[in-house]
Amino acid sequence: MKKLTLDLGSKFPYIDTDVPFEKSVDEIIKLLKKFKCDEILTYQNGEEFKIACRKGGWPYLMEFPLTYVRGRQKPAELNMRVSGRIVYNRVKSALVDATMDDAEFREAMFRYLAIPTPNGMVLLADVVDAQKDKLLKGQLELDPEKMKLYPVKVE
Repeated sequence: MKKLTLDLGSKFPYIDTDVPFEKSVDEIIKLLKKFKCDEILTYQNGEEFKIACRKGGWPYLMEFPLTYVRGRQKPAELNMRVSGRIVYNRVKSALVDATMDDAEFREAMFRYLAIPTPNGMVLLADVVDAQKDKLLKGQLELDPEKMKLYPVKVE
């Protein structure tokens, strides 16, 4: 799970958003429904939040970074409103290509493409990143049964 710590006075996009996290999640789900995604699911475990779906048999996983905002005299506090806007705008931007027929849904949403493993759904990009050295040697391992041998980097 990615973590971001932002300073309140920074120019980071969405830092001062007042859009509720739940509204961002609803907007993402509406976008996925517009593109006729199947099995749209949400997952929450403590602070961790994800949206998963399928389209054309391909699984997709959107993980929300844990976003902490700190003020000048205040310690960092979790602010998932920022996280919600980040993911919503990323998904919306990706789907602009699919809307304009510049890319199919799978190509537009490639960053969210996931694969099943014995440890649950994992982003394909994380699997590739964890095996960077093997990939460069042409030895990338994508067998889901062996995937547990390649721990996914958690930030």
